[in-house]
Amino acid sequence: MPPVLYLIDGHALAYRAYFALTGGSGERLQTRSGEPTAGVLGFASVLLRLLEQDKPEYLAVAFDTGKTFRDELFPAYKATRAKMPDDLRVQMERIRQMVDLFPFPRLEVEGFEADDVLGSVARQAAEQGFGVRIITGDRDLLQLADERTIINLAGSKLSEARDFTPEAVKAYLGVHPHQVVDYKALVGDASDNIPGVAGVGEKTATALLETYPDLDSIYANLDEIQPRVRTKLEAGRESAYLSRDLATIRTNVSVRLDMQMARTDQLNYEGVRKLFQELEFRNLLERLNKLMGSALPAAAGQQMALFAAEPVIAIPDTADLPSVHVVDSHASLRELTQALEAAEVISFDTETTSTDPMRADLVGISLAVRPGEGYYIPVGHVTGERQLPAAEVLEALRPFMSDARWPKVGHNLKYDVIVLAQSGLPTAGLAFDTMIAEWLVNPASRNLGLKGMAESYLNLHMTHIEDLIGKGKTQIGMEQVPVAQAAPYAAADAEVPLRLRPLLEKEMESRNAVGLMRDLEMPLIPVLVEMERAGIALNGAFFERISGELTQRLGEIEQEVYKLVGRPFNLNSTQQLSDVLFKTLRLPPPDRRKTTASGHFSTSAEVLEALRGEHPVVDLILENRELAKLKSTYVDALPLQVNPRTGRVHTSFNQTGSVTGRLASSDPNLQNIPTRTELGRQVRSGFVAAPGHVLLSVDYSQIELRLVAHMSGDEAMLAAFRAGQDIHAATAAAVFGLPLESVSKNQRRQAKAINFGLIYGMSAFGLTRTTDLTLGEAENFVKAYFERFPGVKRYLDGIRVQAARQGYVETLLGRRRYFPNLSQPSSVNQRNREEREAINAPIQGTAADLMKLAMIQLPAALEKAKLTARLLLQVHDELVLECPRTALEETARTVQRVMEEAYSLSIPLETEARWGEDWGSMQVLGSH
Repeated sequence: MPPVLYLIDGHALAYRAYFALTGGSGERLQTRSGEPTAGVLGFASVLLRLLEQDKPEYLAVAFDTGKTFRDELFPAYKATRAKMPDDLRVQMERIRQMVDLFPFPRLEVEGFEADDVLGSVARQAAEQGFGVRIITGDRDLLQLADERTIINLAGSKLSEARDFTPEAVKAYLGVHPHQVVDYKALVGDASDNIPGVAGVGEKTATALLETYPDLDSIYANLDEIQPRVRTKLEAGRESAYLSRDLATIRTNVSVRLDMQMARTDQLNYEGVRKLFQELEFRNLLERLNKLMGSALPAAAGQQMALFAAEPVIAIPDTADLPSVHVVDSHASLRELTQALEAAEVISFDTETTSTDPMRADLVGISLAVRPGEGYYIPVGHVTGERQLPAAEVLEALRPFMSDARWPKVGHNLKYDVIVLAQSGLPTAGLAFDTMIAEWLVNPASRNLGLKGMAESYLNLHMTHIEDLIGKGKTQIGMEQVPVAQAAPYAAADAEVPLRLRPLLEKEMESRNAVGLMRDLEMPLIPVLVEMERAGIALNGAFFERISGELTQRLGEIEQEVYKLVGRPFNLNSTQQLSDVLFKTLRLPPPDRRKTTASGHFSTSAEVLEALRGEHPVVDLILENRELAKLKSTYVDALPLQVNPRTGRVHTSFNQTGSVTGRLASSDPNLQNIPTRTELGRQVRSGFVAAPGHVLLSVDYSQIELRLVAHMSGDEAMLAAFRAGQDIHAATAAAVFGLPLESVSKNQRRQAKAINFGLIYGMSAFGLTRTTDLTLGEAENFVKAYFERFPGVKRYLDGIRVQAARQGYVETLLGRRRYFPNLSQPSSVNQRNREEREAINAPIQGTAADLMKLAMIQLPAALEKAKLTARLLLQVHDELVLECPRTALEETARTVQRVMEEAYSLSIPLETEARWGEDWGSMQVLGSH
């Protein structure tokens, strides 16, 4: 095997990486300072993946430099190509910096594209006996494939990249690599604005090149070609040759690559590590460390072997890790309790057998009372080592853990509190959670893990769990890890939060988040703990029946599709479905540019929605997908998630799961059960109350619109709420100039669309997509709306200005969401998106804050009223409780009072109570 040179098409890979991570939506990955990073992150991840998996001996990267000779040949070259997004443009220099730091040769030649540089270097390398593998997202490079050069072409996803040999190119395009330029000469290339020959399509071009070897031969034999095609070729001769010239990659560019400089066996670890730290690439830092075979940074400026002949054993960096006391005797337990007695604060963590706290068994408990020192108490290891009985340990810790006089600190405390509670040890005095603190400092942070935070704030390399238990088929349980290895890992998990706390407190002070932490997020943890422990019951027979009905309907759909198509095929195969839709049924693809790595037209949900109504098969496929997802995600999955210990389903509520402050639900997600379709609503009917109990649902009534009225101070909107009017009908009456009683259902629906659209920053164009209004009608509607509600317009305009000026917006309780890019150059789409989010954040965030306030106040109110109801779920603006049937009315009154009095607005907060034996069949309880 000859040595292989890996050549990376820098700009093409950056584009693919950027759009793979943003979805083309402009969704922005950025550092805390607001520097965009999606393109750099994706590019770096691909680089590391190549080094991890392929282990190339030689590697270099080529970049475009700007205008080239092609622009002189044809000024309209690439004129139709979308402009590079502004935030990607600024990342290109970071990507160049990263390439230089590794260091890999950076190849650029003025006047030529990266394609030409890659082609020239590939030819030179092949002549020197090297194999070449070009990593790109540009199909133009397929023309370079030969016996020594493979083109690795990214698909719609970076993970879908595939290698193209000459044979694979022929199968993919229908022509040989050397004919790619002739093919483009005929059909053109819309992405590069290469004209080709007018009227000559892909099939015609492929057929011509099967008969004639190249463009010259085609024109030399025009008299043999059917008149209809010949006429087009004669008229487009000049365009054809121009197109071929534009499409031809030059392989004679004056560029030389020193192969020794391209060797990958030397890596500037320290330089790359510092860059990844600066860009907040926590996960990539972990991969970089593992790639180097060491958790230790090199000395400044030191070059490290990337692929050593012998593996380098990871040496733990113990210099900054805490000293560890293993508590495995009565004497050491007494010493620990004495330390706890004198402690000002207690930080703790648990080691368990499962990531699900409701199914986990306790393996060990770690504690720390001061930085630099930690304790580990093994109680559930199965390694045969000495350890104390769990009951004795829990009883010794009880006076301290259950007493709020000792403030408690930790990371993701909710998990550990549930584990200890399930073991019979309650925890009181929760004071500081480092995960929540980081989220309050930066709601969009991707650095919420303790290991990443230690790296970022303390420059501390902590041991990762995989280093103890492994992964995949060889993974073991924590209970199987020897105590001597588990103790340093566990003790650090308790001690590091103590070191992080003062740094995070300083950050929170600068972000006005101290009050939110103290008064809202920390008091919420015990409430969520009890909700998760309570769980909710399922009706197993109900889900079994629904599953059978869905299976039957899916089978019927399959047979209907087969009958319409004329043959059976796999409905779940995207390639087979693509062939059916676009070849067998000859439906026109909504976007011919959307193809998968296999070359098939996309059959994504977006594509199918665009084709809805074009053919019965499309509608049946959409129904099939909806029902199959409902069946697999909920109907079949939920019964499997019933906890065998409790007989109930226990979801996990994540405080840090959204940027707006809303709680997120997972494992299973009970907030996203679809309720717009009848079948989706039926799923809720499978959630039932315990015997002798009922479910009580209390929902805020139009809380976000009430917040708009309060925050904008608009008198007309406030007056409508104060008068108890239907706000949507009142809006329609104001906009259309009608008496309230004369508003039609359609007018109310249009008013409702704009009322809620405003909350999400909807434009007049957006309104046309949710109503039957034309664009002109929608524009008039919006104009009339703002004339009737001028306070709302002033508020919305003010939020846009405020977000751009100060870089953030706030909820009524001071929760911030940051938009540092609104004051910087950005694409129109990105700016519009961020402005919409800035408008929505104070409203949705305040609604989330008020819900949390109510949840915090509710347990004490229920206890004071001597009610035994349990809070089970929080879903958007709704709380679901389980209470004795005999106490329903009093429980509802208490819950409604707490929710309505949680926060004082200039208009009342109102709620609606519903009840039922199950969650899907609830009826209004009545006024209170």
